[in-house]
Amino acid sequence: MYWDKKKGAEGGFDFSNYERNKSLNTNLKLKYKKTGTTIVGTIFKDGIVLGADTLATEGPILADLDCMKIHYLAPNMYCCGAETAADLEMVTQMMGSELE
Repeated sequence: MYWDKKKGAEGGFDFSNYERNKSLNTNLKLKYKKTGTTIVGTIFKDGIVLGADTLATEGPILADLDCMKIHYLAPNMYCCGAETAADLEMVTQMMGSELE
């Protein structure tokens, strides 16, 4: 989403490349591997919604199926993180303690 002074708020999902990508994948028989963390946040009229996957890896090995990636800091403050899960856990615990 972005803000244009003349037009106001604009944004949302853009599916203009969907058919092209589907065609490329079908015609070229592309092989790919999905990797990485998924973290998403969206703003709406009355608040914010955060979402994240829960898988943790150690290189090519799936290490944890229930890794928390959204961390509580204060009643109205959360932190989302990817990579270095142990470091992130300690830092968010220290930050939450200081905020309290």
